[in-house]
Amino acid sequence: MVGELTSRWLRRCGGTTDPALRLICLPNAGAGASMFNRWTLPDELWAEVWAVQPPGRENRQKEPAFRRLDALVGELTDELLPLLDRPYALFGHSMGALVAFELCRALRRGGAPLPVRLMVSAHRAPDLPGWRPRASTLPRPEFLARLAELAGPSTVGQVDPDLLDYLSPMMRADFELCETYEYVVEEPMPMPFTCFAAVDDPEVRVDEMLAWRRHTTEDCQVYPFAGGHLYVRDRADEVLDRIGTDLAAQGGVIV
Repeated sequence: MVGELTSRWLRRCGGTTDPALRLICLPNAGAGASMFNRWTLPDELWAEVWAVQPPGRENRQKEPAFRRLDALVGELTDELLPLLDRPYALFGHSMGALVAFELCRALRRGGAPLPVRLMVSAHRAPDLPGWRPRASTLPRPEFLARLAELAGPSTVGQVDPDLLDYLSPMMRADFELCETYEYVVEEPMPMPFTCFAAVDDPEVRVDEMLAWRRHTTEDCQVYPFAGGHLYVRDRADEVLDRIGTDLAAQGGVIV
C-alpha cells in the first residue's frame, strides 16, 4: 500500500490520501526533498505531492551522493514504481529536471506507466552542451563564488562558509553528475511538457529552455519567470498555480 510506503528515496509532502493524481518533485543540485515541504496543488485536482530524496543530503547525508546520472536513475526507477498506480506528473528543478527527463526515458524502456506531463525548470534541453566552466572541479574560492552566483545576490554574506565547506562534497558530486551526463538520442517523449525559465538565470538561457520542444511529440509550453536560478524559492505559489492550470487543462485528472 502506498499509504504504508517507507522508502529513503521518497517523502510525502501532503495532499489527499486517495489522490486522482500524484505530483512527484525532484530537487536541484545541493537541495533535498525539504524544498517541496509546503507544496500543494488546488483541491479540485485531488492531488498528492511527493518529493524525491537523493542520498547525500538531509536525512541521507551520511550516504554518498551519486556522481553519475544513470546510476541514480537506475535505483530511483525501482523505488518509484509503487507511486505509479495512478496518473502522475513529474516536476524537476535544475539537476532535478535532467533526472526527471532520464527517469521518463528509463520508465518507457521498462514498460512502466509514463507521467501525464513532464515539467522541467531551470535546465537547458538535455541535448545541448554546457557552456560554462565545470563547477565540480573548481578551487574552493571559485567554487564558493559560483554557488553565490547561483543563490543570487540576496543571499550573499548570509550563508556560513563553514556550512558551505561541510556541504561542498555533496554539491560537487551533484555538479559532477550533471557535467558528466551524455545525451543519447531516443524517440521524443509522448507526453506534453511544461518548461519554466528564469529570465535572470546565469546558468540557463531562455532559448535553451525553448529547445525542450524537440523532445516531445506533444505540446510544450515555456513560461518565463522573474528571478535567478533559484527563483522557485520565492515564486513557488506562482509555479504551483501554473502546474495546476496545465494539469487541469489536460482533463482526466479532476475528481
